[in-house]
Amino acid sequence: MLEITNLSFTLPNQQTLFQNVSVTLHQGEIVGISGASGLGKTTFAKVVTGYLPAESGEINCKRLKNTPHPIQLIWQHPEQAVNPKWRIRKVLEEAGPIDQELLEELQIPFEWLQRYPHQLSGGQLQRICIARCLLTDPSYIIADEMTTMLDPIAQAEIWQLITNHVQEKKIGLLIISHDRLLLDNLCEKIIDFRQYVKPLDDNSRNKHEGVRTHERTT
Repeated sequence: MLEITNLSFTLPNQQTLFQNVSVTLHQGEIVGISGASGLGKTTFAKVVTGYLPAESGEINCKRLKNTPHPIQLIWQHPEQAVNPKWRIRKVLEEAGPIDQELLEELQIPFEWLQRYPHQLSGGQLQRICIARCLLTDPSYIIADEMTTMLDPIAQAEIWQLITNHVQEKKIGLLIISHDRLLLDNLCEKIIDFRQYVKPLDDNSRNKHEGVRTHERTT
């Protein structure tokens, strides 16, 4: 079970972005986090997955040396989550040996592996990022606005694929979204992130939420 207890984060200007966030996620459970854009949900995801340090709080699931992080993050913008100079095969191999059965499950043709990221559509590249995530054999996944930039058909296909997989493999899934209808359809419970947010200037929030950090390796 993933336990996040009293997690807080302060911006470089010393303003508190969110405070005392507590979330419990069981393996095989699907939980949603709702809230408007700019509240700090993406920053929260980065802290939980090791891309940013917390000001305070505890996360009981840590990365062990020379192993993938047990909590994997699937980013909103797949084109910003991969190295544009790498072929798709290398992108996937960053996470581990390629699993042909997994590629088939995610409807990823083998010929895509020879392409570069810019040669795939947004939906196709998001499938690659999902495959890379699953190749690490995670215990938990945070999906941060994972399908916001995709058309409705691609959204439905990707959510069907990911929810089927996490239920089969008993992976805990935390879905971050401002789309309440999506969360209502997929999640067993929903947490309103507004309860943890401190009053803050909107420009400060949006500026920080737009910063992408990739210091952590898979």
